[in-house]
Formats: sequence, C-alpha cells, structure tokens
Amino acid sequence: MQTVPIHQAKSQLSELIRAVEQGEEVVLTRHGKRVIRLIREPETEQPSVEARRQAIRAELDALRAKVGAARPGFDELWEEHKRERDARGAAWVNEPKTPDAGR
Repeated sequence: MQTVPIHQAKSQLSELIRAVEQGEEVVLTRHGKRVIRLIREPETEQPSVEARRQAIRAELDALRAKVGAARPGFDELWEEHKRERDARGAAWVNEPKTPDAGR
C-alpha cells in the first residue's frame, strides 16, 4: 500500500493509476491524514440489453400486481371523457362563462 500526499499525487496521477490497475492500493493524504483510498474497480460483466429488458419487465409486472390492474388505463379514461362530452352535446360550449372560470 502506497501513501501519497494529495499535492504529490497531482503530478504523478498516471503512475498511481497504473499501480492501482496492477492491484496495489493507494491512499491519498492531506496534512498526514488519510483522505481517500484508491482501489481497483472489480471486473463485472454488463448485463445484456435483453437481460435488462427482462428485469425491467419483471419490475413493471410486480408493480402492476401491487397496484392492481382493475383501474382503467388512459385509453379507457379518454374514451369515457369523449362519451360524456358527446352526451352533453353543444350545450356545454354555449354556456355563459363565470368570472372565476378556469381558476
């Protein structure tokens, strides 16, 4: 393990990164006190796009099950709105507006 003051690490950052890549641990200090530890990032494989898609789909399905599918979706609400609007006919368009309308 190397211990390096921050002001010195600025000038030799590339060398410190190479040491970390080779498995060494580097600790940066300020006024003799440990501030940060540099360690190698663990090797991990990124999940495939398909695996991420399946994970997201599973989360959505779980959320839908928790919330419940009995509630109408946007399409159903929009159709209901249009039916109610059409049932009112032209009367709702010609109604006089009140001074506080739209507030």
